[in-house]
Amino acid sequence: MAPAPSDAESLQSLRDEWKEMFQKRLPEAATSHSPAQAKWPVHVDHCFARIILDKTCGVDTPWMDKIKSPAYMNMCEEQLEASINLGKKILEGEVELVELDNESLELRGKGKGMSGKASGKVPRKGQGTKRKREEIIGQRNGEPESKSSKKEIHAGSVNNVENTPGDEGQRNSDTTAPKSPTATPESELAKPKERQNPSQGRTDLAPYINKIALSTKTPFQKRVLTALCQVPPGHYTTYAALSTHLNSSARAVGNALRNNPFAPHVPCHRVLASDASIGGFGGDWGRKGQPGKNDGKKRRLLRDEGVRFDGKGRAVGRLWDGFVT
Repeated sequence: MAPAPSDAESLQSLRDEWKEMFQKRLPEAATSHSPAQAKWPVHVDHCFARIILDKTCGVDTPWMDKIKSPAYMNMCEEQLEASINLGKKILEGEVELVELDNESLELRGKGKGMSGKASGKVPRKGQGTKRKREEIIGQRNGEPESKSSKKEIHAGSVNNVENTPGDEGQRNSDTTAPKSPTATPESELAKPKERQNPSQGRTDLAPYINKIALSTKTPFQKRVLTALCQVPPGHYTTYAALSTHLNSSARAVGNALRNNPFAPHVPCHRVLASDASIGGFGGDWGRKGQPGKNDGKKRRLLRDEGVRFDGKGRAVGRLWDGFVT
């Protein structure tokens, strides 16, 4: 029987795994446009380290305010494990990297519309220079963590519900922290909702079908909403597929879904554009290659059900068109 690893060996193993995570695995996934994330707002190692360490070590302030650089040499075992686990969640698509990036940038007063005051801190004279110097030292010691590159692209979180397309073929781009170095509890890390297995029984939609029938919607709107109840969790359909089933047009279907009072139980979020991009949602449809303001909400609903998106923001897999009369 092999001897159990010593505490020092165990800690070094975690350090090596963490370095491999942010220096190699995450940048490779971003460069290859892994479908685990709809968008990869950063691509270089020190940016991934910034995002993850701000979440697991900094919590309510940039990580450099809590631990010394180089980070991997000064992180405790719990912090290393939490950082590695968060990296795995990013690679598996269980958390939104864009949202984590926005949180990190806001901590540093760099979020959209943010300033030094907005982050709750006003940098002291010379503080920025000192921090930059500490980060450079960290890079030379194998921890290339620095402030966010000006080339990083970040998108704000969006919310709310419902669908509405303009042009069916249009595509959208897509607590006080302890003084000692303790890791953020796993329960505080960003966690997705439990995904539904498409093979599991669906929610009983009979009450909603009855509500649709008794509503003041037009006969066509009732037909669209009732047909929509057939699309199972973990699948998506398109405006075009719905319109083909109903012998109508994609635009008419989109207009019928524009105000869906039964969402998300009557799942208008499962209807995408013909190219499997997000399409419209919550009365908004992105224009000229820009994402709609509610795209994030729609994407999160689908991801929670198990739908995956590629690097261009399109749903992966065959569309569902098994409608029955």
